[in-house]
Amino acid sequence: MNLKIINRSEFMNRKNYQFFRVLIIIFVASTVALGVSLGSLVLAALSFGLGIILSIFLRRKLDEVTEDERTKVIAGDASLMAMILFLVVITAVGIVVLALKNVFPQYTQAGITLCDASGLLVILYTGTYWYYNKKYG
Repeated sequence: MNLKIINRSEFMNRKNYQFFRVLIIIFVASTVALGVSLGSLVLAALSFGLGIILSIFLRRKLDEVTEDERTKVIAGDASLMAMILFLVVITAVGIVVLALKNVFPQYTQAGITLCDASGLLVILYTGTYWYYNKKYG
């Protein structure tokens, strides 16, 4: 019988890393859904926190480079575009709901909330942009 001793770096390659990340995502999603359906905020929060801790631990075990400058630029561009699209959609929906407040008065608060959320998103983006511009600029 020939047994091969597996090195830690050989075990945690990129393929295994991605597999375990998917398992963590499935675990967190299912336990958060279970916690929400049972009305247990504690279960949802604990599973979310445990998922974060497991992800950090898993990332530290990986020796390969998983991101470089190109990946960071692509992720930054994608997140900026997603934020802008989300901002446009929630602002437009909020304005439409507020414009129809005479027809659907029960949705007025939802329209105000959507418009306030879009304003908060603009303020958060502006603040973080100024911070990072000062830090790296």
